[in-house]
Amino acid sequence: MREFVGKCEKCQKDIYCLDGFLNGMKIEGALLCFECGEEKSDFKKTPSQS
Repeated sequence: MREFVGKCEKCQKDIYCLDGFLNGMKIEGALLCFECGEEKSDFKKTPSQS
């Protein structure tokens, strides 16, 4: 079963729930596709430079 959940907040790609599993991720309240979510999580892993 495939149910529309929403759009990626970064690239506007459609995100679906596939057989009970979210085909994307939610980071800090934002719904993101896997590609944009991985970019964001990689960015958060790098130490901030002051």
